Amino acid sequence: MLFRFIFYLVIAYTALRIVRWLINPTSRAARRMAAGRPRPSQMIRCATCGMFITQTSALALGGREFCSKSCAERRVHSA
Repeated sequence: MLFRFIFYLVIAYTALRIVRWLINPTSRAARRMAAGRPRPSQMIRCATCGMFITQTSALALGGREFCSKSCAERRVHSA
């Protein structure tokens, strides 16, 4: 009796998984692709020229972010 119950439970679970997969077959693949996709970086403005750059590529100096060494040097020399 218990074996029969477990058997039907496994069959019902398998059927449910198949129906879910048939309804939305791309959800698993889409999740895998989204996990491998890099997240966008936050954009910040250069303290000297105002150009927008990603935060990961910015040069930080004195608590401010700059787009290049030349902008950082101009800001230091003008202050």
